[in-house]
Amino acid sequence: MIIDFYGHAKKAIREDVESALWFAKNELMPRHRKLSITIHFIKDLRKKEGIHGDVLDEDDREYTIRIDSSQARKEIIATILHEMVHVYQYATRKMTQPSGDIIVYNKIEYPWDMAYDQKPWEIEAHNLERDLYDNFYK
Repeated sequence: MIIDFYGHAKKAIREDVESALWFAKNELMPRHRKLSITIHFIKDLRKKEGIHGDVLDEDDREYTIRIDSSQARKEIIATILHEMVHVYQYATRKMTQPSGDIIVYNKIEYPWDMAYDQKPWEIEAHNLERDLYDNFYK
């Protein structure tokens, strides 16, 4: 896995994020060797866009994770773990986005603008995030 960082974050946070990325990759996708992940730290992303983070499937196993760098360290780690579940969903083709307003998850089409708490890919991400977080800090 190749990891690149873009934007400002303290060295200790970058190191923790890198550890969390490797942990999530090894837990979720131990056989996937060719992943390229760019972490883009954005100050006040939550205030600007109302999100803690998101992931963009850039194509050919390249992903960009945007993260609100103004969160506390443990919130950053939780967000990274959550977004890595989405990387897993994309990398395993469990989730695809054939167009901007449609998501295919487990071979079922869903509208992108459905309620956040009803999106099955988000439900899975929140559940796995909790387990990953607990195991990461053990």
